[in-house]
Amino acid sequence: MILQHSTWSEIEAYLGRSRGVMIPIGSTEQHGPNGPIGTDAICAEAVARSAAADADILVGPTLAVTTAQFNLRFPGTISLRSTTLMAVVTDYVRSLAAQGFARFYFLNGHGANIAPLLAAFHDLHGEHAATAPHGLRCRLRSWWEYPDANALRQSLYGEWEGIHATPSEIAIAHHAVPATQRPAPTARPEKLTAASLREMGGDRHFDADHHRARFPDGRIGSDPALVGPTDGARLLAAAAAGARADYAAFLAEA
Repeated sequence: MILQHSTWSEIEAYLGRSRGVMIPIGSTEQHGPNGPIGTDAICAEAVARSAAADADILVGPTLAVTTAQFNLRFPGTISLRSTTLMAVVTDYVRSLAAQGFARFYFLNGHGANIAPLLAAFHDLHGEHAATAPHGLRCRLRSWWEYPDANALRQSLYGEWEGIHATPSEIAIAHHAVPATQRPAPTARPEKLTAASLREMGGDRHFDADHHRARFPDGRIGSDPALVGPTDGARLLAAAAAGARADYAAFLAEA
């Protein structure tokens, strides 16, 4: 069930049987030579909508413009300040909470969203502690965290999965929106050490000038040329199954 495609009366009826909503969140930033700028939002939305296809899940509007200041030297990237994103998430949750929603499951496609969203969740949980104890709850899950999806991407791409413009996310984006498909680069990027990958996990980067100089074509240790013709469908199915199960467990928590 897609919120934007529904009427207010259909949402009111939905609240009679569930107080949960799944919210895709991505980014608008470069994704290397052949990845669409909207990759993170495309992936998050595709996983959420696929999860909802076989379950009574309401999918809210995708948050597609978030924090990505380190990619601003790549044309097309749009970034919010972390404080702006926190305010947007807070107002999004408050709007629906006032109508009776209580479980907010953010399905993430962008590492830099993690810190500001968790900070916003702390404030929201504290804000509602007095008026709705044990009521309002927020959760964040990145689609690559689900065990089957993670195992599949590692088995498909191994050490060349990297951490940005990854073959797994580009495979899902190209599968979800075929018009975004572009030829993959033939040359592999610099191979990064395990220590470097750990240090940059969660998009812990510096300023945009440094980032463009360090990774001139936008890839961070990733080789999207490894993507096979059925990879996107397989990864999407695995992530959607993981999201569906984790969301159901979230709603069932006391």
